[in-house]
Amino acid sequence: FEKLVEIPGGSGFEEKVIEFITVELKRSLPDVSVDPMGNVIGKIGKGKKSVMVCAHSDEVGMLIKYIDPKGYIYFDLNGMIDERVLLSTKVDICTDKGIYTGVVGVKNRHLLTAEDLKRTISISDIWIDVGAESAEEVKRWGIEIGDPIVFHPNFQKIGKETILTKAIDNRAGCAILIDLAEKMKSIKIDYQLFFVAATQEEVGSRGAKVAAQTLGPDMAIVIDTVPASDPITPPQQATSECGKGPVIRSMDVNALGWGTIYSKKIRQRLTHIALKNRIPHQKDIFRTWTDASTIHTSGRGIPCGGIYIPRRYSHSPVELVKWSDVERTVELLILFLKDLSS
Repeated sequence: FEKLVEIPGGSGFEEKVIEFITVELKRSLPDVSVDPMGNVIGKIGKGKKSVMVCAHSDEVGMLIKYIDPKGYIYFDLNGMIDERVLLSTKVDICTDKGIYTGVVGVKNRHLLTAEDLKRTISISDIWIDVGAESAEEVKRWGIEIGDPIVFHPNFQKIGKETILTKAIDNRAGCAILIDLAEKMKSIKIDYQLFFVAATQEEVGSRGAKVAAQTLGPDMAIVIDTVPASDPITPPQQATSECGKGPVIRSMDVNALGWGTIYSKKIRQRLTHIALKNRIPHQKDIFRTWTDASTIHTSGRGIPCGGIYIPRRYSHSPVELVKWSDVERTVELLILFLKDLSS
């Protein structure tokens, strides 16, 4: 997990994450491939039925839009980010010549007027400073318009079981996928089991749609993260809590209409297994979308289940997760997948 969160992989630019996951899955699985969308697909088992377990490999980020004559870099968002979390944040620009670290600049507090303080932060008000003196210097370094930008690595353990880092969403899911493949390889199953690390979830779950269309599984389980409660968010808006176990979802939807009504049978089976094995778990309905939104409408329709890891400070430079929630997600998934063969 620590290695995964340090790898840059904004939506559409997941190459290094793909490479890492491919190598790790090949340690456990005999059949691992990468499709034209960049989805990593591993397979074990034989049988008429098939199950797809999916976690997305991308993280939110930015793309370079403009380089001004003095070398300041302007950008647009690649994924859903609150502009307020960007201020004075260290970021990495990923180029063909290497990674360049910069800081997101904003007008100095000493220079702000009372009117300035009333205005909301806009992308046009902030820039990235890489220490260059001119646009020509920036270009000599190999930094170009269209290059991806991600938050700078900052993994840290705090407290008893808490981790702070960028990209918990969804490198936690990718770490689970790798661990799940290692554990399931020695378990006899009577169906085909696909492990999918999907691309471009943060910009519309595009990779998962392609993988689902290609594989046509009989059911799918999506692993992702979910914003957890905090001291000021009303509990009816964020019902899950960090440290209380994985979240089994009933429905999600956002303003654009993307979302999923999850299979009742899968949801009930996950809940039954969690209760039977005394695995702490939570239930939710949330205003968002995940890869399930494009998987469940693929082909003739694919029943989906969702198991989500609560984490705070979503889509920011520093997210927070309790490691026990990650471990319990693995435990629940293994028992569910084993139970399908019984």
